[in-house]
Amino acid sequence: MCYRSKASGFTLIELMVTIAILAITVTIAIPSFQNVIASNQLQEGRDRLRMAIQTAKGEAVARNQTVSLCPSSDGAACGDSGDWDESWLVVVDNNATGAVSISNTLRVFDAPSSSEVTLVHAGGFDYIRFEANGISENLNASASFGFCSPDGKVDPKSLVLSPSTAAIRTGTIAEANCP
Repeated sequence: MCYRSKASGFTLIELMVTIAILAITVTIAIPSFQNVIASNQLQEGRDRLRMAIQTAKGEAVARNQTVSLCPSSDGAACGDSGDWDESWLVVVDNNATGAVSISNTLRVFDAPSSSEVTLVHAGGFDYIRFEANGISENLNASASFGFCSPDGKVDPKSLVLSPSTAAIRTGTIAEANCP
């Protein structure tokens, strides 16, 4: 008498059903995951600017000197275009005449990649200057920075600075002023 041992494994149908379920799950998950990544990039850009502002304010108080935060296209000099989407400089500012005069660059912050984040700002200022007491002398009205997704698929993030004290708060979607 010949006995057959039972073979173990998966049938072709079981394998095909499993692959079909996996394909459907991946198809649904990938777009959601891309939105999570885009949202995190906006939040990271907002947090990076918050850190730059806090660094400038803290350095002004710690050094008992005027310190400015300004946008820079080359990472070495402050720009005068008010274009905040490249890099940001924290500098000791020894000039109180309106323009930033760099006597010492303390730190350079990279702005988020423009292909991933569109940065808009409202408030009409080219720099943020902090006096030795931590008060900002050039913010006469609230200033806002909006971090927008270039494709508009993700809710924007924003950062709002109050006049004079430059107290920072997380803004609303409307305060982002995204195009």
